[in-house]
Amino acid sequence: MFHFVRHGGDFVTAVTHTPGIAPAEDAPAEDAPAGWRVARWVPLALILAAQAVLSARLFHLGIASDDEARYIYSGHELISELWHGGGSPYYETYMSGAPVIYPILAAMVDHVGGLVAVRLMSTVFQLIATGVLFASAKHLTGHWPGVAAAGLFAGLGLTQDLGAYATYDAMSLALMALATFCAVHTADGDDHATRWLLLVPAALVATNATKYVTILFDPVVIGIAALQVADHGIRRVMRRLATLAASTGIVLGLAALLAGGAYVKGIMFTTLDRQGGTQPALGSVFTSGSAIVSETWSWIGVVLVLGAAATLLALLVRRDVKSVALPALLTVAGLLVTAEALHLHSAESMRKHDDFGAWFTCIGASYAFAYIQYLIRNGHVRHFLATVAGVAVILSGAYYSSQSAATYEAADDTTYLAAFSVLRPYINDSGQYLFGGIDDEMLYTDHLSLPWYTYFDDIYIKYPIPGRGGDSHGRTPGRACIVSRAGCMYLEGAAGYRAAIHAHWFTMISMIASHGISQDIVIEQAVRQTRGYVLLTRVGGAPTWIYAPAYAHRARTPARAELS
Repeated sequence: MFHFVRHGGDFVTAVTHTPGIAPAEDAPAEDAPAGWRVARWVPLALILAAQAVLSARLFHLGIASDDEARYIYSGHELISELWHGGGSPYYETYMSGAPVIYPILAAMVDHVGGLVAVRLMSTVFQLIATGVLFASAKHLTGHWPGVAAAGLFAGLGLTQDLGAYATYDAMSLALMALATFCAVHTADGDDHATRWLLLVPAALVATNATKYVTILFDPVVIGIAALQVADHGIRRVMRRLATLAASTGIVLGLAALLAGGAYVKGIMFTTLDRQGGTQPALGSVFTSGSAIVSETWSWIGVVLVLGAAATLLALLVRRDVKSVALPALLTVAGLLVTAEALHLHSAESMRKHDDFGAWFTCIGASYAFAYIQYLIRNGHVRHFLATVAGVAVILSGAYYSSQSAATYEAADDTTYLAAFSVLRPYINDSGQYLFGGIDDEMLYTDHLSLPWYTYFDDIYIKYPIPGRGGDSHGRTPGRACIVSRAGCMYLEGAAGYRAAIHAHWFTMISMIASHGISQDIVIEQAVRQTRGYVLLTRVGGAPTWIYAPAYAHRARTPARAELS
């Protein structure tokens, strides 16, 4: 454990050592000057301020991106459904997080302050994640190693990206950070350890519900909590590991059961039932292993190296289970997203998810700073190395911050504005629309008053088979199938698109900004095989068709020849 003692009129760090416990909190002595006790928090304040500024500079003041618009607009629709009824959107069947959590919160913030306010909310969540990272690392390795860990995380371009992006990523990362904070306080010697232990499953369930893929890190958080009792033997560790895993699994199962089958289907579709290779329905494409590893290295390589160094130093300096296993576990956490991407052969969303793994590994990296501090006895050398470490953290932040603009997902204003100016005159609240990929931007950015059940995208459709009692509002429960057969009330997938198009269910079909998935080919083939649809435009580099009879009231109905 680190603490401060008076030496020659100055306060310097001294080290004490309790076998089996990692270097922990270093606090100034009670008689330390008040100015020093305040000044030691200045670096953390500067780190948080710099992170906020670096995220804010990425704010794109134009339109919302597809993901941002989708989550905010769906929140508005869910709130409208709650107050006014009108059926239930199918968001839970294909969204990769519970639509009743982040989207509703984002919609409320959007109502007050617009898109900038929702992005600022993400900035706040990321600042919380950084602050909790510091608090967790401080508890495990000491104040200054904790500051260094926070600086590493705040300096990552991925961290800054999520802080400027109005999606559920920042919120789920903050919740995951809080779950970890609970886990590190579950050692027997800590006050209220039992209470912290009970909070771990609850915090993990909240994290997982906000963003399903965070379940990948549940074993890491549970492992951190279990290792807090490693001093009492491996049996105690395994007992706590089993207890926490079982309790978290039970609570997750109950939550899924209460949420209903549609949520279970969405969880399986987006997270648990993912297969290797290209996943057309999710928009993922095959990515080589070397490209995946290269991306992780370019985004968080320094953090991983420091985490690995901390593990090696632990082997040399400590060798007890807890002191070695904790930095090793935290370093492995930084590679989990890469390992899953290699398994799926897809780099989809890695630039978001790698930041979750990096959060843990930054805590692991704090062990490297702590062990160096532990090994160096000379105060002057220690201060020199602390200065070098501070400069290195700043240089790391400068390097990774320069990448943030390249990894930040901004909307394409040019394509959107050109497309909307052509499509808008053909959109009204009496039609049915299939938009490949610009539906959310149009609906959110231009506040179109289209009921949710009048528009679909190229990812998911639930088409009511005529004569079987289904309805487009989803108010009538019934079996949904991917192939038409007896007993099916609705059609999903390729069969649903074909049936809907052949029945002229859509008055407009636009493939502008489509997701480039196999269902896009199905849609285009079905349109070309169905009489009545004419090509309206190819603005945006993709075709848009309208069903001509639906626009017979217009003074002049477009003809195929003049529009192609």
